[in-house]
Amino acid sequence: MARRKSMFKFRIPFLKFNLKINRRTFFTILGLLVLSFGALCLLSFMQSGELLTKVNAKIIESFGSVSLLFPIIIILFATHFFNSPKLKLIKFHITVGLSFVFISVLGLLRAGKYGLFIFDNLQQDFSIIGAVIILLVTFLVGAIIFLNTSLDDFLVITASVLKKIYTALQGSIISPLADKLRQQKLGHEGIKVNEHNYLEQKNVAATHAAVAPVAQDGQKTGKSSGTSVNLSDFSIKSLPTLNFDNWQYPPLSLLTDVHGGSADFGDVTKNSSIIEKTLDSFGIRAQIVEVNKGPTVTQYGLQITTGTKLSKITALSNDLALALAAPTGQIRIEAPIPGRSLVGIEIPNRKVQIVPLQKLIGSADMISNPKPTIVPLGLDVSGKPQIIDIASMPHMLIAGTTGSGKSVILNAWIASMLFRTTPNQLRLILVDPKRVEFAQYNGIPHLLSEVIVDSKEILSALKWTVGEMESRYKLFAQAGAKNLESYNQLKGVERIPYIIFVIDELAELMTIAPTETEESITRIAQLARATGIHLILATQRPSVNVITGLMKANIPARLAFNVPSLVDSRVILDTPGAEKLLGRGDMLFLSPDQGKPRRIQGPFITEGDVSHLVEFIRGQVPRVDYTDEVTKQRVERSGRGGIMVAGESDDSDSLFQDAVNAIFESGQASASFLQRRFKVGYARAARILDQLQSAGYVGPQQGSKPREILSRSQQEG
Repeated sequence: MARRKSMFKFRIPFLKFNLKINRRTFFTILGLLVLSFGALCLLSFMQSGELLTKVNAKIIESFGSVSLLFPIIIILFATHFFNSPKLKLIKFHITVGLSFVFISVLGLLRAGKYGLFIFDNLQQDFSIIGAVIILLVTFLVGAIIFLNTSLDDFLVITASVLKKIYTALQGSIISPLADKLRQQKLGHEGIKVNEHNYLEQKNVAATHAAVAPVAQDGQKTGKSSGTSVNLSDFSIKSLPTLNFDNWQYPPLSLLTDVHGGSADFGDVTKNSSIIEKTLDSFGIRAQIVEVNKGPTVTQYGLQITTGTKLSKITALSNDLALALAAPTGQIRIEAPIPGRSLVGIEIPNRKVQIVPLQKLIGSADMISNPKPTIVPLGLDVSGKPQIIDIASMPHMLIAGTTGSGKSVILNAWIASMLFRTTPNQLRLILVDPKRVEFAQYNGIPHLLSEVIVDSKEILSALKWTVGEMESRYKLFAQAGAKNLESYNQLKGVERIPYIIFVIDELAELMTIAPTETEESITRIAQLARATGIHLILATQRPSVNVITGLMKANIPARLAFNVPSLVDSRVILDTPGAEKLLGRGDMLFLSPDQGKPRRIQGPFITEGDVSHLVEFIRGQVPRVDYTDEVTKQRVERSGRGGIMVAGESDDSDSLFQDAVNAIFESGQASASFLQRRFKVGYARAARILDQLQSAGYVGPQQGSKPREILSRSQQEG
């Protein structure tokens, strides 16, 4: 009697019929479904798509760094639904062994949500050492099952594999490396390379070839117009050309490798759940699809359902901060994340990670970019290094309260330029009204003058910079060049360096001489980009009196550190957010090509690091001759309302001759008359009147009577 085939019955009431399929057909369909699921999971690691992105994010959240094994195991399990005596695809011990290995590695690495769950539960019951032992034994059992062998055979196989790996490395890496070290020790190498230097030797060579001797390269390549330019006609006398062909770049070992420990991100899984539940309690359905762990904050990427207004989420920032027990009592919501269809919820880390300048300068992005004006910005919310080119900004405005990190970022940028450039490539003008921030840079050849602290010399430097800008434009026009880069590539010309003008406290200067300061800064900001002259302006008081509308219109790149109020944030960024920053280098960067600011943790550099760097550079150039013209320009400056500032060295006011003509034309000689006529303040009008009396044009004041106007003949006589 034939054996009856096993059948599965499915009854569908509303269709009024029963579906009968045999057992093998059922498992074949089930196997295809499981195989399709595994294939889609594997595909999510290689392709993009809205659904695949969600699946991939969920897998990574669950299994972390070993996520790729999950779809492979699913596919292996699916093949067993097709196994039959006629078709043997994968032996079952392979799938079981790999599953044991996957679970043990998941726990040992504490990878993802399930890895944390496995390790934490084992640790609670068996202690940390016990948990590690259990997981290692599980790994060993899984490997033995996977290979379908005994323990002694497994050890023999492992030893054989390790021996083959060592043999391969011996031939391809270890032996050549040993030979190279031996040659260096015997002095067979032509060039010694400092392993702590900023660039590897090939990068240093590239930098020297592309940046330092450009005049020679221009003679060979003949870029731009290809016409020879006479140096005697076009050289700018105010910038003396120095010879730094043997310049030694400072080694990165001068910088302290600051170790402040890793950041404490808190319980990421718990925070994700709290965010979703809190929003759900307010009627907003959302899901955390990614988590970015930065040095200062952890950003939770939130995917919301279609039709949800972003304003509803941003209005709940205080409620979310309360539910999450945020360390600082507040969070920041970025809605949406630029370039992503996600809302970012930034929660301050319970412990902030310090970002050492050494790591940023030595990063691949910095090393691969030889431009002199490249500086490190810091790490973003996902922990990736961010760099900017000041020349493409082309000017920078920085604001923040005392202690928020302004001076640190300025010192980090200056140090970065000193590490990467020679004085022939880049020159600096440093303005320090506070007299304490930049004083240690005095004596280095990169400066055009000593650090400027006097207000009159600051105005002189601004005036000189405007003149230098105009001279460069005339030079470019005669040479047929459009900008600094194209000019430096011409044949037979001396390279002109970039000039970075740094003002540490703009508010001080705007208080003393607002009109002259604003006019000079605005003119430079409007026109100086092509000439390679760039401004970096910093202030701790971002009010409309300091950062005027005209300045903001011409300086689109802004950097905001922590500020006291939302109003201050709007002044510097035109948007709120800076008032919620944490200080100590936490900042928002608004780039000219982006409409929304990015959150960055700035680099850290100590005073000792700056001192070591400056001493190294001074050792190469013991004596420096600065350009006197920078601080010796003739300036006429006035305070608010035309009040003359103390310290003016001119003998007579610029309006003196006009005042002489005015009093003889009108027959009046009083301070109020001069105020009305020339629209100046009382103090300046009174001073002009005193000068007129000293010159003999008017008589002395006699009580309430008007001054006597002397005739020109009397004055001359």
